[in-house]
Amino acid sequence: MADNPKQKHRGAHVDAETVFSNYQAITSKTFLVSLMVGFIGTMMFTFLGSTVTDKVFGPWVNGLALAVWVYSAANISGGHLNPAVTFSTLICGFYPVLHSVLYVILQFCGAIMGALLVAGLVPGVSVGMGDGAPGCFDSTIIGKGLSHSQLFGWEVGMTFTLLSVVYACGVAKPGHGSFTPLAVGLSLVACAGTGGQWTGAALNPARVVGPLAVFKCGTDVAYIYILAHILAAVLACSIFAFVSGWGPLSPFQSMKQLCIPWHQAVVMWMTGSPPSCLTHADGEQTINDVLANKPGGKCAADAPSDIAARDQA
Repeated sequence: MADNPKQKHRGAHVDAETVFSNYQAITSKTFLVSLMVGFIGTMMFTFLGSTVTDKVFGPWVNGLALAVWVYSAANISGGHLNPAVTFSTLICGFYPVLHSVLYVILQFCGAIMGALLVAGLVPGVSVGMGDGAPGCFDSTIIGKGLSHSQLFGWEVGMTFTLLSVVYACGVAKPGHGSFTPLAVGLSLVACAGTGGQWTGAALNPARVVGPLAVFKCGTDVAYIYILAHILAAVLACSIFAFVSGWGPLSPFQSMKQLCIPWHQAVVMWMTGSPPSCLTHADGEQTINDVLANKPGGKCAADAPSDIAARDQA
């Protein structure tokens, strides 16, 4: 008797080789849990990174805090904790639109809650205190004499470095498995160690928006940070796509790989769920499940009859 197809689903699990391109089916029981984990991870990363004051150990605290919480979140949510990561993997075709929108909302909410924790637990800190509050990216932490264009350039370069490590270790196959969160954390250490003296090394729109919303700080420069992160996300995706190809959710890729029409490819990119003709009846499969079941050398559109025959065996 054939194995229960539900036991073969990977939609509720994370690939051992990759981290950041994994997601749960939006209909699965673990999807809501993944949203909560993303929220908590971003909240604690923001809190830990905002409260360190030592300039020598600051980059290490931030990098290790990121690594620790990516490790904690990876097996459930993919461990993004950064809207730039989510946006980049979205446009590159490795993450669905609906998942990405919800993840980004929860990441921003988590960062805001993290900043509120700072306001509640650090003496002398209060909501709305303005520039100089812990974790703020404002004129008090920007290097003396640094122009807005230089600020933009630093943040683009550092965020691009972080995202390149994400793609190389946590999206590409074969990836670096359990070393991925550590590598991503170390990339933040490296960037913060060199660029932190000039920009504070945000590398994450949520880290900018959280303190901005709570302390009303950095209102004159926040847009520069966020635009830099968006550009870095586009650049990292473009280069990875050029070198390794678009992700399986990209409509152009899925149309060719799964032999499905344009409208089905777009719906799959939006929802993360393959067309029903390619999945089992429970509807909790992801693109990874379909590709894993795809017969070698055959178009996936021809696979349902083979899959049905196998399941009836």
